[in-house]
Amino acid sequence: MPHSIEQVVHEQHGNTSGPSAGQRRRNADILTETLPVRRQEGNAGSSPLRGVKRTMWKKAVQNGTVLGLLVIATTARAQDAASEIARIEKQPRAGRVASYETLANRKGFSEKDRLTVIAAFAGHARNLSPHYGRGTSPIDVERWRAMLAWGHEQDPRNRDIAAALIQLLLDDGKTADAAPIAKTFLKESPDDHAAKAWDQWCSRKGKGAPPPLRKFPLHFCVLTRNPEAAKRATREQCVKETAIFNESFRTLARAPLVEFAFQGYSPYAEIRNSKSELVQWGDRQKPYDSGQVLKAFNTCDDAKVRDRGAINVYIVDSYAPRAGFDDKTSHGVRNSNRPYLFIDWERLGSNIQNAEPHEMGHAFGLDHVGVIGAKGTTSTNIMASAAEGFGSGGERDLGFTDSQAALILYHAERTADRLGLGR
Repeated sequence: MPHSIEQVVHEQHGNTSGPSAGQRRRNADILTETLPVRRQEGNAGSSPLRGVKRTMWKKAVQNGTVLGLLVIATTARAQDAASEIARIEKQPRAGRVASYETLANRKGFSEKDRLTVIAAFAGHARNLSPHYGRGTSPIDVERWRAMLAWGHEQDPRNRDIAAALIQLLLDDGKTADAAPIAKTFLKESPDDHAAKAWDQWCSRKGKGAPPPLRKFPLHFCVLTRNPEAAKRATREQCVKETAIFNESFRTLARAPLVEFAFQGYSPYAEIRNSKSELVQWGDRQKPYDSGQVLKAFNTCDDAKVRDRGAINVYIVDSYAPRAGFDDKTSHGVRNSNRPYLFIDWERLGSNIQNAEPHEMGHAFGLDHVGVIGAKGTTSTNIMASAAEGFGSGGERDLGFTDSQAALILYHAERTADRLGLGR
């Protein structure tokens, strides 16, 4: 039998017919022996990843997809992981993930250096998922899981590694495998919203208990005096916007996560004389300032401008130094579960990249995600954004993954409480 995984890989790559079933089983055993699972202190008989190790690692190796990963070649000289990471981080972000995959398999790394590389990889991988885009650069899920599982065993406190691994497992429907890792993540990061949300999701799935479908009223307020905006941002259009939210704010399987209901509408004519500082942000010829807008919202006492028992959706004419009022940037803010949205009037009707549900996703605690190689016409996740540097934001026509749905439901409970909506 060969003495290293590298030798196994070499032999198998030279065999065009692929490894036999028996050889794959032996290779799985080599990988298991080479990278032993760390046991939790005080409990030598259990590991939060023992199920992942036995079912995922071996299956991945038997399928021939992760051969040679994470093996330390004793005859190779140790490499400088820090300098390699610095070099990779200067690359366009779309190419960094592949570079880290290659680097993680380099001979001569110590376990510490290899862990450093995987942690850097996880910092990007946690913004990606094989379910975020269609027809884009493929993600080798088994390879990623094996890397991240090994990294988590070495350092269960690393938040990027834990988050990336849990996300991959949840989005692939492997809730049982994700559950113990989510529990460890919550123990190590008790204040992390994602840790709480994913642990709650796993617990519910394990019990077979469906979450309640919470209903959120929407209050629309037109902050811009632009006459063209007034023509489009009518009461009737805002009722249609409510339907757009309900149609798009769903999972990949088209299941609704929450329900929205039209509650109120304030045209510009009714609020233009308001003393609220929010009004000036409808046409302000200055870049959007999140801190100032947040303060103006939280101190607003004008019921026509801010309905304290609803999610407030503001129609504005966005401005940016270069684009001027041709800018169409919109915003969604969770605001400690008192959310509000700023939607540029030209985006009403969901005619540009599905802006409404995208910003509502931010209001329920979601961050941007990336889709490697996406173009403007690519089907992508609702939260996809070119700002992540992996590709275009695409069409944003794909629903939320399980890891995202978990966060939405988690924040839905807290938002309902903060808005006084009860249960």
